Amino acid sequence: MLTNEKVILRIFEPADIEPVYILVMDTIDKSYTSVYPEEAIRFFKQYHCKENIYDDYLNGYTIIAELEKEIVGTGTLLGANIRRVFVNKCYQGHGLGKLIMKELENRASNEGQKAVDLSGSLTAKRFYDSLGYVTQAEKYIDVGKDIKLIYYQMLKNL
Repeated sequence: MLTNEKVILRIFEPADIEPVYILVMDTIDKSYTSVYPEEAIRFFKQYHCKENIYDDYLNGYTIIAELEKEIVGTGTLLGANIRRVFVNKCYQGHGLGKLIMKELENRASNEGQKAVDLSGSLTAKRFYDSLGYVTQAEKYIDVGKDIKLIYYQMLKNL
């Protein structure tokens, strides 16, 4: 478990776009490839492109988790929707994701949201379950060649 003294949560800045993009792409490569087919990986990477990361920053509340000045996690709140929560594979299981989620949930609550929702991947579902999120539906996106990207629509009352 990482201590909170070592981890700094801060608001995303435009200069963070490249390291955050690299973090997201690297996490997809290391965490998703054993679970999702190549077509789904390609979809994830297109969906989490620099333009979409930046657009979420402009329209929502995006935070960065830093450990010794290295960006090791990120997450965004857009209205009542939590999205793009990624933690460097090396630091998964050490409490960083929970720290990011707690900050995003607190922000949503302070903004008057009564609940938050998110789309949970196959690899993240257990994590979100452990935080009290309830699966509303199992959904899929057709990513070509009759291959489906399965994910979960999840909700948590605040």
